[in-house]
Amino acid sequence: MARDKIKQTLKNSEELYGHAWTIEKPIGNVVILTGMEEHSLRYDDFATFLNKHGYNVYCIDHYGQGENVNTEEELGVWPVSGFSKSVKNADELVEKLRISVLPTYLFGHSMGSFIIQDFIQRYTEHVNKVILCGTNGPNKLMISIGYFLSRLIVHKNNRKEPSPFLRSLMLGPYTKAIKDHKTPTDWLSYNEDNVKRYNLDPKCGYLYHSKKSFYREFLKGLNRLHKKKFMKKIRQDMSILLVAGADDPVGNNSKGVLKLAKLYKKLGIKDVQTIIYPGMRHEILNELDNDKVYHDILAFLQEEHVKAESMIK
Repeated sequence: MARDKIKQTLKNSEELYGHAWTIEKPIGNVVILTGMEEHSLRYDDFATFLNKHGYNVYCIDHYGQGENVNTEEELGVWPVSGFSKSVKNADELVEKLRISVLPTYLFGHSMGSFIIQDFIQRYTEHVNKVILCGTNGPNKLMISIGYFLSRLIVHKNNRKEPSPFLRSLMLGPYTKAIKDHKTPTDWLSYNEDNVKRYNLDPKCGYLYHSKKSFYREFLKGLNRLHKKKFMKKIRQDMSILLVAGADDPVGNNSKGVLKLAKLYKKLGIKDVQTIIYPGMRHEILNELDNDKVYHDILAFLQEEHVKAESMIK
């Protein structure tokens, strides 16, 4: 097994950086899309686990994240159309990996899961199996209000400035959802060590917070996400696994996750699986009982390999 820093050169000549965990004789590729205000190396343990079970893992940091920033001021800055560009960036990576003939799967946590929700609408033929972790379904009124406000607040001359107001609008309810919280990020996890590591990581949470450009572009992406005309483009033979903590405020304590699963099924998507984990919050990969989560995701990835082997027999 090897972990390397990698560069993705996009078709528009932009360069993004991240990490790859590769092995000899892999049976598939897993592309990880991270959440907001974190970075690729936070997935080292999960990627190593997948390596041990035969999968190469690739995780490119998003705009304004991880290996793509050199100063604190650059953290959380997104370009115009940053959400749709992030979807396209993921597709370009998938496109390169598909050349290897190995099956390629997408795993997205939180913000990454919303990028994947868009991905399977725009590039539905490019992947067969996706995992949405710490996600949510339609919340159209709040998103439309947030996007409207971001359009009033954000303009070309202040895109690199922080916005405590927009940050509070998006993340404030999650902090308030945890009674007697010790830190503003307790909603991430019951695992206090995980919360502490996150808060001490200079590339997480961000001293200057995500910038106005991020909030506008992210809310713009969310605003189109659950429109029926776009969701109808998802292939009906897509396999979708939704995993979430029962106490995750991002998914409205699982209600939003179940609503999204129901919506996918209503669209005729045949393989929609949902696992809700009691006693877990947002970052189920980092809870103390994460071993079960790891193995449930692995079982989902391995399904088609098991089917193929049974057909050969």
